[in-house]
Amino acid sequence: MNFFDNVKIEKKYFYVFLAVHLIVWSCVGLIRTVLPTDALEGIYWGSFMDLGTPKHPPLFGWLAYFTYLLFKNDYAIYFISQLFIIFGFIYIYKLAKCFLDENKAMLSVIILEGCWAYSYITGYYGFNPDVIMLFILPVIAYYFYQCITRNKKSDWIILGIITGISFLNKYQTAMLIISMFIWACIFKRDVFKNIFFYISVIIAFIIFLPHILWLVKYDFFPFMYFSGELTGRSWLNHIIEPLIFVFMQIVVLAGTFLIYTALKLKQQSSFKIDLNHEKKFIWFFLLLGFVPFILHLIMGIIEGGTMRPRWGYEFWFLTGIMLFYFFPVNVDKKAFVYTLKSSYIVMLIIFLSLGTLLAVEKNYRSRYPVEHVFNDLKGFWAEKYNTPLKYLGGYIEWTLPLSIYGDTHPKVLLDTYGYLDPWTDYEKMKKDGVLVVDRTPEMVIAQALSKIPFLEENTKIDPIEYKFNVKNVLGQSREYTVYYYIIPPVNSD
Repeated sequence: MNFFDNVKIEKKYFYVFLAVHLIVWSCVGLIRTVLPTDALEGIYWGSFMDLGTPKHPPLFGWLAYFTYLLFKNDYAIYFISQLFIIFGFIYIYKLAKCFLDENKAMLSVIILEGCWAYSYITGYYGFNPDVIMLFILPVIAYYFYQCITRNKKSDWIILGIITGISFLNKYQTAMLIISMFIWACIFKRDVFKNIFFYISVIIAFIIFLPHILWLVKYDFFPFMYFSGELTGRSWLNHIIEPLIFVFMQIVVLAGTFLIYTALKLKQQSSFKIDLNHEKKFIWFFLLLGFVPFILHLIMGIIEGGTMRPRWGYEFWFLTGIMLFYFFPVNVDKKAFVYTLKSSYIVMLIIFLSLGTLLAVEKNYRSRYPVEHVFNDLKGFWAEKYNTPLKYLGGYIEWTLPLSIYGDTHPKVLLDTYGYLDPWTDYEKMKKDGVLVVDRTPEMVIAQALSKIPFLEENTKIDPIEYKFNVKNVLGQSREYTVYYYIIPPVNSD
């Protein structure tokens, strides 16, 4: 309490903002009856304690699994998601203080409340590798700045550790590293003569090395996921997908721009750009802020495949700092409070939008009646066999919730993009049998024949129709029709 007595009022408001953000966006997900698919995937992947997953390096899975294992509660997943956001905010603030005064540094964080990546997206998708990136990328940028300005041994070591950990979370870390490398080549070439730079690189490589060896062992099969996503279906994809990607980046930042514009109008400040800064720091922001976006765009134009907009969201953490740095505005106490109130209004609007959507939608992704469906499927199995249902195959958005929430936690067949699932004992599966469930009869057949290697190609599969209802909080329901097929245990009659 003595500490807070000596803190100026704006800083207290900033602490309150962080607390409110944490509480609001940790709680909104509880409107759902099941965790988002990304979080369920992470929990399931992490349970194998392996050095990789079908899509990503292992860090996200480990964190999701241990969080769920420790608390056995959905709220813990939403809470850890927002903890990463808050720590990311803190490092954005620390970096902002290197360029801006105290009030502007705090506001450069606060106006990010308007960026959907920090609110709506994390509220809807819960915990995933992108959320971890929202924390870890600002940390990398902050320690990179400290390394190029202070050149302390400890900063280089921390940069190496955090970079290695970031690569263990998501390969896209390379895009920020490329940005930093380009900047160093232009403005800080003597860094390549610094022994601590190489120590930092070696530390990062050592941390990432176990996953590299894992990739070699499994023929780099996670990259099949990216290959599939980026494979163009027509020449139009090379144009349309990048345009959609650009548009969605603008949309996700619209709230931040709106809050900042309101402040500029309130202060009657012009929108004239200010380039009266050191050239190297102007390019520090331009390169770190936009090169990842440009690299995504180039990749989309060349490959022509599906570009998921949220691939770019985590790289906009410098937006608030750049606005105050390049488009300065006077911020006194009144202006600070005005901007804070604007951010709360935007937070409320986004919260009500997402909360209403989650409450009224009749979507299996957020309101899957897991207990009812799992009991039915176990009943279908029990009608034929007196052994427990141990394996589920098919569409993971149907099967993962049944595995995580189901009382017997059956294993599921993961999509490993043409490779056999390295975490499944197929001999044991053959002995125990599998229940395959998917959206159409054709998909049930395709899933069974492509993912269960002991089935003959000419195996006759006759999927059975199954219906269930999904209800929203108003009691309104929507009927879903799925299909299932039981591959019998080999020791059954």
